[in-house]
Amino acid sequence: MNRTRLTRLIWPALLALLVLAPGCRRRGDRAEGPRQAETKVARSEVKRGPVTVTVEVDPAKARLSDEPTLTLTLDHEQGVEVRKPPFGELLGDFVIRDFRQPLPQVAEGRQIVRQIYTLEPTRTGQLLIHPISVTFTDNRPDGDGKQHTIETEGLTIEVASVVGSELPSLAELQPAAGPVELPERGGAGVWWLVAGLLLLLSVAAAVGWWVWKRRRRAAEARLLSPQELAFLELEQLLQAGLAERDVKQYYVELTGVVRRYIERTTAIRAPEQTTEEFLHEISRGQTFAAEEGLRLKGFLESADLVKFAAHRPRKQDIEESFRRAKAFVGLARGEVAA
Repeated sequence: MNRTRLTRLIWPALLALLVLAPGCRRRGDRAEGPRQAETKVARSEVKRGPVTVTVEVDPAKARLSDEPTLTLTLDHEQGVEVRKPPFGELLGDFVIRDFRQPLPQVAEGRQIVRQIYTLEPTRTGQLLIHPISVTFTDNRPDGDGKQHTIETEGLTIEVASVVGSELPSLAELQPAAGPVELPERGGAGVWWLVAGLLLLLSVAAAVGWWVWKRRRRAAEARLLSPQELAFLELEQLLQAGLAERDVKQYYVELTGVVRRYIERTTAIRAPEQTTEEFLHEISRGQTFAAEEGLRLKGFLESADLVKFAAHRPRKQDIEESFRRAKAFVGLARGEVAA
């Protein structure tokens, strides 16, 4: 049912109500202002040693038309290597509408990293954000150098329909009215009944059409492809200008984009392995063609020189590394990596 047809149904019903309303008895009319939406934030915070992981979803009670925001915060001391969870992991019955990762913050010997997701619920009811696991290695001078895992609690988000809490409850129903004397001429009563039925049908049709469109949109929505996610992360890294401020962290983030892309497209847990372990598994499983594997090996090993051997790359080397990362994930359309 299109909007033009709905309009043709609603306007006659409204006009009939305006004409007939003065002749009808009112009983217990009352008006209520719009109910304020819940703004409470669902939150889980877990601390283990030098690392604190926080997950927040705002709001905790939303409507199907809302787009809640999930913020994952990793707060850890300097010298601790934290591996961020894969993009969009364990988000349950939500579609990712947007993603951004602000630049890391460093204060009083701690580093704070945030990942912010804009979500869209696909159905009503209680939707679950599964527990999120984060691994870290304590490489501080007094650390144990071992790998540890920290896991947040699961969060439940209540999603109501379009009308939500505005639906009347049984407690608000009025008691049964006494008998009403019918007028001698019953024509007006019939017209009033017809107008009311038309109005109810029109409103129901309008709401049904809106809900149908919403569900269709949710059904057609899809998560970003691995290439699109990698492209988004590379663009954010380039716009942040991190290479000029901290070239070592820049190469950490750049190789992280490539490793996460490989994890999304293969069964290899790339972010959890050293470069040597990772390249060994690739060569053993023949995951990539020989030429492509050699290009990836050169890219990762040259990045390790900057990350771990204090090598200072030239501007041309930084630009070439970015181009190779972009070509590897299949985003440099028509280009061939050197």
